[in-house]
Amino acid sequence: MNKFVFWTGVYNIVLGLGFLVPPLVDLLQVPAPVAGFWVRLPAIIVIYLGVLLVICSRKLRERASIVFWEGILRIVLFFLLAGYGFFGGIGIAMALVGIVDLAIGLVYVFGLPRSLDVKSGDLLMDRV
Repeated sequence: MNKFVFWTGVYNIVLGLGFLVPPLVDLLQVPAPVAGFWVRLPAIIVIYLGVLLVICSRKLRERASIVFWEGILRIVLFFLLAGYGFFGGIGIAMALVGIVDLAIGLVYVFGLPRSLDVKSGDLLMDRV
């Protein structure tokens, strides 16, 4: 599970860096707002979360609650990205990112407690 958390952190970093490059955003056909701030801010947050996941992967047992909560947020993000991607006009590429986030989130929420042999409630309440 450590390697999975590490590589999903790297995925976040690469994805975030990609959204800092305007031609790539255009290539993905994501309609960017007029103010570039609204594209760059989420990109920087995604990069931060990626770095956080890489750090968490080094001592996963101690930092598992952070990863568990990240999994919950990824599942919620799936509904936003998939909904707006398929039906709201932000592009199929973002819907696909949402599907990848759903898969990662499900692994975090269901796989992390199993791999660490702790209860989900303990991870949720940071009692590990």
